[in-house]
Amino acid sequence: MISFNNSQILGLDLDKHIALDAGAGTGKTAVMAERYVQHLISAEQRATILLPNGPREPLEGHGALRAPARERTDLKSWPGLLPNEIVAITFTKKAAAELKSRIRTRLALTRSTSVPKGEKGIFDPRIHRSGDLEMLLSGLDEAPISTIDAFLSQLLSPHLDLVAINPTREQISEVRSPLLVKETIRSAWRIRTSNDAREAGVRGDVNEFIAARNRLAILVGGQARAEVILTGMLNTSLFVEESKRSMKKRITQRGLDWDGIEPIDSEIILDMFLEPAEAIIDSFADKLHGDLNSWVDEALSQSPAFVGACEVEQGTHKTRFNHLVELARHTYPNTKAEKLQWVWMVSLAAASYSSLIKDEMKFFPKGVLPQVNHSNEWMPGLFPKSKVKGIPGAVKNAVASNLVTHGASMNKLLCSQDGRLVRLLGRSSFLFSPMFDLNFMEDDCPLRAHPLDDELTDIAPSGKLRITDKQQTKVLADLLLVHYGCQQILTLKKVNEGVHDFDDVQRLAADLLLARCPDAVRFEYPQKVVEVLDSLDEEPWLDLHISSAMTLAQEHPKCLADLQQRFSVLQTLRRRFCAFIIDEYQDTNPAHFRLLSRLWGRRGKHSDDPERPLGPWDPTVCVVGDMKQSIYRFRQAEVTVMRRTVESIKSINQIEQSESRLAHLRKANHGRDPRPIGAGGEIGSFSNQHVSTGPKVESKPWDHVCAEFEDSPKGQKTYVQVSPERLKRRILGHIDLTSNHRTLHNLMRTMNGIFDDVFDGRHYTLPGDWHAEAQELKPARDDDKLGVLEWLVPLQTATQTPSLDLSSISPVFANPNAKSIHLEHELIALRLHSLLTNRNTKLWDSESSSFAEIEGESSNILPKDITILVHSRKHIPDLLQRLELKGIPVISDRQGELLKRPVVRALMAILHLVAYPGSKFAAVSVARSPILGFSDEQIHNIFSSRKIADNWWTVLHDNAPTKRAKTLVKHLADLVTKGAVHQVLDVILDHSDLLIAYPDDTSRQNAELWCGLVYNIGSEYGHEPTEIYSHLKSLQGLANKGPQAITIPSGGAVRIMTIHGAKGLQSKVVVVAGMFHAGKSDSSLAARNNVLVTPEIVSGRINPWSSRDRPYDGLWEFAKNMDGAQRQAERRREFYVALTRVKDRLIVVGSPNTTSSLEESTNNLFFKSKPSMKTMGAMWMDGLRHLSYKNKVKDSPWLLPNDDFNMPLEAYGETNVSINPYSLFMNSMFGGENIDSIRIYHSPECFDIISEETPLNRWKNLESRATKLIDKSKPIDTEDDSNLLVQHGVRMSAHGLDSTFQCPRRHWLAEIKGWNAEPFYLRNSNNITKKGSDNFASPTLFGTLMHRLLEVGLKNPAYANSPPILPLPESWKNKNDNRLGDEKTVEEVLLEEGFTTSGTSQEKKKTSSLKKRLAHLSKLVDNGLIGRFAQGEEHHNRIPEGLRTELPFFYQNIVKMSDVYRMGFTIDGLSKLANVEHVEISFDGRADLVLAFRDQEGQGYLQISDLKTTDCRDNFNPNDPNSGSPLQIVQGDLLDLYPQTEAEKEILHEHRLQLTLYSMALEAIESDKPVDERRKILPPSILIGASGRSVELTEKQYEDAKNDLQNHLNWIAELAAEPESVMEPERLEGEENSTCMKCPFYRGDIKLCGPKQDSED
Repeated sequence: MISFNNSQILGLDLDKHIALDAGAGTGKTAVMAERYVQHLISAEQRATILLPNGPREPLEGHGALRAPARERTDLKSWPGLLPNEIVAITFTKKAAAELKSRIRTRLALTRSTSVPKGEKGIFDPRIHRSGDLEMLLSGLDEAPISTIDAFLSQLLSPHLDLVAINPTREQISEVRSPLLVKETIRSAWRIRTSNDAREAGVRGDVNEFIAARNRLAILVGGQARAEVILTGMLNTSLFVEESKRSMKKRITQRGLDWDGIEPIDSEIILDMFLEPAEAIIDSFADKLHGDLNSWVDEALSQSPAFVGACEVEQGTHKTRFNHLVELARHTYPNTKAEKLQWVWMVSLAAASYSSLIKDEMKFFPKGVLPQVNHSNEWMPGLFPKSKVKGIPGAVKNAVASNLVTHGASMNKLLCSQDGRLVRLLGRSSFLFSPMFDLNFMEDDCPLRAHPLDDELTDIAPSGKLRITDKQQTKVLADLLLVHYGCQQILTLKKVNEGVHDFDDVQRLAADLLLARCPDAVRFEYPQKVVEVLDSLDEEPWLDLHISSAMTLAQEHPKCLADLQQRFSVLQTLRRRFCAFIIDEYQDTNPAHFRLLSRLWGRRGKHSDDPERPLGPWDPTVCVVGDMKQSIYRFRQAEVTVMRRTVESIKSINQIEQSESRLAHLRKANHGRDPRPIGAGGEIGSFSNQHVSTGPKVESKPWDHVCAEFEDSPKGQKTYVQVSPERLKRRILGHIDLTSNHRTLHNLMRTMNGIFDDVFDGRHYTLPGDWHAEAQELKPARDDDKLGVLEWLVPLQTATQTPSLDLSSISPVFANPNAKSIHLEHELIALRLHSLLTNRNTKLWDSESSSFAEIEGESSNILPKDITILVHSRKHIPDLLQRLELKGIPVISDRQGELLKRPVVRALMAILHLVAYPGSKFAAVSVARSPILGFSDEQIHNIFSSRKIADNWWTVLHDNAPTKRAKTLVKHLADLVTKGAVHQVLDVILDHSDLLIAYPDDTSRQNAELWCGLVYNIGSEYGHEPTEIYSHLKSLQGLANKGPQAITIPSGGAVRIMTIHGAKGLQSKVVVVAGMFHAGKSDSSLAARNNVLVTPEIVSGRINPWSSRDRPYDGLWEFAKNMDGAQRQAERRREFYVALTRVKDRLIVVGSPNTTSSLEESTNNLFFKSKPSMKTMGAMWMDGLRHLSYKNKVKDSPWLLPNDDFNMPLEAYGETNVSINPYSLFMNSMFGGENIDSIRIYHSPECFDIISEETPLNRWKNLESRATKLIDKSKPIDTEDDSNLLVQHGVRMSAHGLDSTFQCPRRHWLAEIKGWNAEPFYLRNSNNITKKGSDNFASPTLFGTLMHRLLEVGLKNPAYANSPPILPLPESWKNKNDNRLGDEKTVEEVLLEEGFTTSGTSQEKKKTSSLKKRLAHLSKLVDNGLIGRFAQGEEHHNRIPEGLRTELPFFYQNIVKMSDVYRMGFTIDGLSKLANVEHVEISFDGRADLVLAFRDQEGQGYLQISDLKTTDCRDNFNPNDPNSGSPLQIVQGDLLDLYPQTEAEKEILHEHRLQLTLYSMALEAIESDKPVDERRKILPPSILIGASGRSVELTEKQYEDAKNDLQNHLNWIAELAAEPESVMEPERLEGEENSTCMKCPFYRGDIKLCGPKQDSED
């Protein structure tokens, strides 16, 4: 068995639902693969005991051939599950392929008999027949192991007509999708009338759509801003729908109705603001109220001195203090919503506004209020102690002291996490809909935000403004309405183009699974039914909404019948699946969870089904994930989805613990390992696999593993008990995998300590269930090496003015203006160079005031062992360049926008000039690019003298700087004239200097990617250069939504990728770059589209005037704060993902401050540290601090000055860091079992000097070498015929030989011109060839069925006339009975191709018709000459000795060439590139039937017979051959060898070259045998399916066909060797030429070719 630890084995338990909480590197994929295999093989499991089998269809396709019925268990009797009954969902296609590969490999290792020593394999006594494994392996081909999108598409495919109004089957391309969104937005703005709206696709109240669009444009500051908002919403349409769903749910819970169009009641929004703090607001506000009253009491105890005098001095009673008095004494509210705002009112008065906004506030400073200079013109109204006069000092001091005490208490309360939450929510609530009047604030106070007038003016008003609740709810309604209308426009555009996207698939899947009211009937069902169907609750696997809808539909029979049908489909779908395994569950979004869980509900109940499970889920569900690795919020993935699913699993398992049918499988406090022990208890008490001298292996059908203990180290058995809480979780199916097999032990323990702090609740910006919790990962890697931790902290200790000399290197670390990111990249490049070359490094040693040398490791690290993780791709080009300058091979998976890559810009210039030869701008761009290399002076002289030109190609040619450039331009201009746009691009890449100027592999891949994009666009738009260029310019306008520069990392290079891209990967060395940048700009990025879509709400940023600051907006503030808090929680999870990719060496990069100095007293490196708390750098600094704090390491440089080991850590504040790198190398000061050494490299002085060229010197050297090469080079002599001798190869199919012989032009058009051999029809053409009757398969498939029927049904005559006169291979003598007349044989053949008697009535009808027709034809063959020969009968002096069906062959015809040269363009002109010595034309394939004969004289023969099913379908008359196809008619003897009718002569002549080629291949095979073993090859024959007749060529016809075939092959060879030397073939003669009538270039609406008469007309 595969070795697993205890936790992993608990994850294999098939008798309960499982939530596998799999930490990084814990081997979850292996567990998933093994669990899948156990589902397949185990007869005893929850799914097989509690559920009926799925609708098990007979094996189809090649699987039936691999696992014949007689060698395998019948599908319906298979005791385990089948692959199509298990759904395995992964996050990416790559992960799906890996999982399927692991399952396949694991199954392939399974053996039904004992495995000999030394051989690979896993003996499994549950497998009894060899064909069973083949059956399971075959089933994997079509098993639902895929991404969620692919699974939903597969689920939908058979039911599209049920749910789709306009079904489409083509997926929209990634390039086209953003353009279509852009076109949709433009269409929305072009609408002026209701007719325009309807034509564009808007349904419903179109006038309201237009009005809402116009209002929106005004409120957000114009059409351009509105477009940005709507584009953002359209790109996240499913998220908008999720938010809308959440709003609908809130409204329903309040007992209100909402149609999704009208503005939402303000109370709903206020409730939403309150919800996060609902549980704490009462106690919090009450505590604050008590403290505030005490504080007010204290101040009023000496009111004249503290308050009265202050009011007199400040000249107003409208003060902060009086505001607080009113709040304390008169306006303390009763409701929670009011208390929320009340807390904000207190906060507003108790701190300066600027500090409140920056979140750096101190409430009640020094016990009083912000003084005048910090008051924002809202006077404090309360003197500080220093200004109080007229009362005794002792009294003053006592009052002041008490004020400080009460103020400190309130400050602590308001600055706490709960305080932060309440303040943020209170501010949003107050701005949205104030419940308090600011009676003690002046009307003109800058802090007072006035409501925005409904009637807007052209001139922006002054002062602070706020959006009213009425305005905000109206804007929200308008946003949703316009978004819905734009969705409808987009849908129509997609329908018109015949495409769909993943959003469409998800919506249709929701309709199919009745997760909502299907769109197809939304306007047909009664409104109440629609509303109920849309009300799916928090347990989406239940069907309560459907039951309610059916009750409401009782009075609407048509609606009820339709709904019942849809529900029946859903229940049938549920019967298909018995188990689910879902990977990366932490990245599942709510919509995907809802759709998947709809399949977990009750399936349709049949009379013979077992009783339903006690729990609400039918299938056995296993979810696998790690909440700490949830980093896909941009796809609306939520940690909460996994958290809630885990709780559901535990709850359902609790219910099913009393399931008596599973009692025999269970054991208290244990999980069941379904894998058998020994012989599985089936052949006695003990296994027969043990050796006689060894211990006996107990034989059991399964085993149990105790859940009470931690995993044991490898090779040991320990019994460390888990906590009672963890044990309870395990028993209820929540299994945590904590043994990390990836990272070296000391490094893993150190990261554990850091993660303990990273996920600590003290860092929560806001409380919520989106936070992950720390999980200790136990080091389990079987390796005693020590991991290495490094920190590259770029610090500039000295700077100088950069040199202006371009020929000398200007060190980046000496540049005072250097950006921190460039310093980091330089340090990374230097460190990796030293690492890869095993060079010594240096660390600053403060004690000796010098650098101490550190010996390089001989760890043999290769570039491929290194991965650099970046947060953003913005600075990847700089990092690439610095690594390449150090000679380090490197590649990045993506480098931003493809169309902005330098090599692509040059190609874009060429395409521009190809599309618009008269464009001066394009001509200048091409001239100055590396393609032609004009100098600036040449460009100025040429283009300043000429303003316009009809064709700038001519100008470029006439003024080309070199002869080679002139040749290149002339050739390009010729190609442009021919419209050969793709050849132009090929020539540029092959013959210009473009890839010399950009020689790196990345540029080459970018160029090829761009050329592929151009070709794809050309295929869609007819390869018209102007269309291609226009389309590319549109893509250019999409910025980062457009095509990306994706490259495939080469095998031996350092990889640069984002943290998201690295998910699931691992590397020996991981470099985490940009630690102190990652997260800085999160908030601005989130709001860049001026719209925030959260799971709770959609908020658009309102600002009617671009000339002034935006008005305050409570809803926007709420959405922004909630989004920010969740984004920061996700950043912590990203940090975890980044660090846990490492195996051996972790290098973190970044500095909180790039400026450093040597501390005078210690010579330590000294720098200020105040990292943004949003960044990973802050997590790193706090994590190191936590390690020292946790292990109580005194004098640690990682601790803050005020850290106390006996007190909880406070927030990381600004501090001075003083470190001695060499000392920390000797002792990291982390303490405990953490890594005991950290290498801190801060400067290039830490590494050996690497000589580098400046860009100028590098260019000069390149230019010098190029000049020397040009001077030495000699032009190629075009008359020289001493070229390289080459052999040219051509691969062909035998099927096309006859048609191209009859018309050589057809071959020329396809092979030389590159035309696609398909008819060219116009859209909605009436001339498209109609398919035959639906009663039969397509001609190709029908032929396949008939061929297969002969293969399995023909009797072999080998044993009737044995022994053969000459030896025959065993494959010619297979014993096969005559099964041609057997209906079961026909059924088997039909099943292999998926034709069954189940399914729709149409499918049943087709299967029945096919069965009858195939049976009829097989009887005709059986009665004909081939059938007689198969029975062993002698005819025409031919005694059959054996036969072989589907005989594979390979035939090569070598055509010698003389004086044939391959000519081609070079930069020096047209040249002889090669002398073609000969052309090898190769054919491979299979011959339908080959018969072996002997005659009475003892001569042996072979004969090819090729089956043709022409006219066996629609023209065939089974009852009267004379009224059917001409090929059915038999004149004379049925067994005659030669054609009798014109139809027989015609079909034989039509295929004679194909038949001759088969026969010549047989001759070649026979010629390799000894002379006395050779058989003579008879002229080939055709088996006519329509009559069963076998007709053959005469000897004369066969010889003529050989000559014709050889001549034809000679012509094909000449054409392949040098196309230019062969004349273009003429068109055929005759207006009604039958060859032309069948040609794809003639059929269709546009005749691409045709007979001479047609062309002359």
